[in-house]
Amino acid sequence: MVELFLSVALGYLIGSIPTAFLVVRLKAGIDIRKSGSGNVGAFNTFDVTGSKKIGLLVGILDALKGFIPTLVAGQILHISFWMQAMVFFAILVGHIYPVWLRFHGGRGLASAAGGSFAIGISYTIIWCAIWLIFYKIIKDINRANVIAILATPLLLLLIPSAWIEMLMMRQISATDYTVCSITLSALLLLSHWDVLVNKSKVRS
Repeated sequence: MVELFLSVALGYLIGSIPTAFLVVRLKAGIDIRKSGSGNVGAFNTFDVTGSKKIGLLVGILDALKGFIPTLVAGQILHISFWMQAMVFFAILVGHIYPVWLRFHGGRGLASAAGGSFAIGISYTIIWCAIWLIFYKIIKDINRANVIAILATPLLLLLIPSAWIEMLMMRQISATDYTVCSITLSALLLLSHWDVLVNKSKVRS
């Protein structure tokens, strides 16, 4: 229990590192929370700075924030899958609700993609495919995000288990992976709550 608490706490603190806030403040002297959409993420970084390089840098750093701790937990420390998943979820919660920025963070998509690569890439591949299709149709980034977040676990339930297990970083069942993916989607929906209730059309 102590090991789980410490792992989750460390994951949360790593996730809470406000990458976009720090990079934009350093590169442009701007508080990203008060600019653009106010979202502390890669897309708003690009929006605020007008620099694809800075936006990409933040996206990569956020992805690594999800990938490295999740990979270390599973592949180096060899903790159980569900403890590894708890570390991954804690990273996302930290990114969405960072203690250093009074719990005002980003949407968590880059960190989710990074963490997913450390467990199994089926979620990310399906999410990206759905997002591309619906973004081409509706031309709305956030609504395409939500559709992909909702649809990805459903597709994971439909595709053959062998396909999912083939893309795993460790030996876990397709059922465990799907349950993990449903939890992941639930967390990402929290960061898109404004889109779900149609109160805002801000971009991530």
